[in-house]
Amino acid sequence: MIKKIKEKLKKSVLLIGLCAGFLTGCGSSKKELLVPDKEEYVKSEHVVETVMCGDLESSFSLTLKGKDYTRIDYSLKAQNINQMLDNHELTFDGCYVTKGQKVKKGDLLISYTSKKLDDEVKSYQDEIDSNNSTIEHYRRLMNIDGSVDYSDAIEKLEDRNEVLYLYKKEADDKRKDFKIYAEEDGTISFIFEDMIQYWGYIWTGSDQFIVMTESTGSSIFSVKTDENYDFKIGDIYEATTTINTYRMKLTAIDEDGDKKALTFEPEDPSILIPSDAVLTMRINRPVMKNVVYVNTKAVHKTDDERYIVYVLDEDGFRHATVVETGNIVEGKIIISSGLTGGELVSLD
Repeated sequence: MIKKIKEKLKKSVLLIGLCAGFLTGCGSSKKELLVPDKEEYVKSEHVVETVMCGDLESSFSLTLKGKDYTRIDYSLKAQNINQMLDNHELTFDGCYVTKGQKVKKGDLLISYTSKKLDDEVKSYQDEIDSNNSTIEHYRRLMNIDGSVDYSDAIEKLEDRNEVLYLYKKEADDKRKDFKIYAEEDGTISFIFEDMIQYWGYIWTGSDQFIVMTESTGSSIFSVKTDENYDFKIGDIYEATTTINTYRMKLTAIDEDGDKKALTFEPEDPSILIPSDAVLTMRINRPVMKNVVYVNTKAVHKTDDERYIVYVLDEDGFRHATVVETGNIVEGKIIISSGLTGGELVSLD
């Protein structure tokens, strides 16, 4: 009797095992289907948002940092004019550069004229010319008449000329100080017009800035970006600091691995921006026409690498819907299939 009961129990266990095996096989086949990680058919309060369809506008930001530059201030005092005699009055001769102009080292920037020094130089040269004429005359007379000797007179005149040449050179050197030349390659960033003119003349020893330039060119700012945007050299963009707005021109594009290295300079090359300034540039992307898009929080990735959204029906129940996605733009993701726009989707 006991033996029969044991055999029946074995058969029951075997039957239960077979049933369990069949149930396990159904579960395995269901894994190939979409298994949402949230409860679908639950009616409760959800954070929802409407799927949009239309034109999508977006923008991105770049943070530009400056490269160091050297500022050179030019003035009469900087050109050692203060070492000249204090009573030398100068007349403005000309300014040969304009604001924003690129210059090379040695280019003439500004010049002044001293009538007193000009008269001195002319006086020295006139006396030298007169002495040379006299010396030539004495020598001709000595050639004509060997009995006459003007050697002492000629020697005195030649000695005098040597002194005059020194005076003339000194005056010429002083006049050179009235000409201001560029010390380095650079860009003219500022010209103090009133100080240059100064009612037509200027006195020595002035410490007023006349021209300012920077040795490395205009203010240069750069940034690296992996943004897929059609940057073009010469395009103008607005950049801001906490207090100022600047119009910046794109002057160079270099490849740096998978990024672009962009170089910007002020559209007006005379503008000086502190090299430690941080500029923020906001650039609008091209408008994406007639696209379906939704908040990125509405899209979920499944274990089998698919994307779903939970669409709410008219009764408030959620249904998992498979979608195909595109680019992400400022918190919005493009939906290429699965939604048409107007659907209400859950964000939680």
